Amino acid sequence: MNEALKSILIWVGIVLGSAVILLSLPKRSRGSEHKKASIPALLVVLTMGYFLGWAVSERNLAAAFSVFIVGALILNIYYKRLEKSGYVLRDERTLRIEEAASRRALQVTMLLLAVLMVYLSVEKGANPELSMAFKVVSGLLVFVFVLHWTLLQYYSRVM
Repeated sequence: MNEALKSILIWVGIVLGSAVILLSLPKRSRGSEHKKASIPALLVVLTMGYFLGWAVSERNLAAAFSVFIVGALILNIYYKRLEKSGYVLRDERTLRIEEAASRRALQVTMLLLAVLMVYLSVEKGANPELSMAFKVVSGLLVFVFVLHWTLLQYYSRVM
């Protein structure tokens, strides 16, 4: 079987399987309308993944960025259309949940970067090849910390 046809069939199977799983999830705080509204977004994201995979395998940087930008625009247009039609995407509860999840994700990321930095600082003495990894991890940790602190200062003045 042709590789392109095989990969398209795998993609279709993943899309259909994801849609079935999404629709069969138990009903929690949101109804089936929310699940149905999520299917086109899921389809766009899975399509982006397929074409990004193709672009990366072809080593085509322009195509990869184009897929990313076009997919982001399509998702933005879709969500704006949903909002204009009166569909509530976010309420105060979901915003608070997102804030808590973001805070925890930032804390875990900074903790993991700090642990990795300590590990690499010890190991780079025995293995000098890890020196660049130590510099990258240290730079990332400093960048994330400074970005977080800057945004805290900004939002404390704005809000």
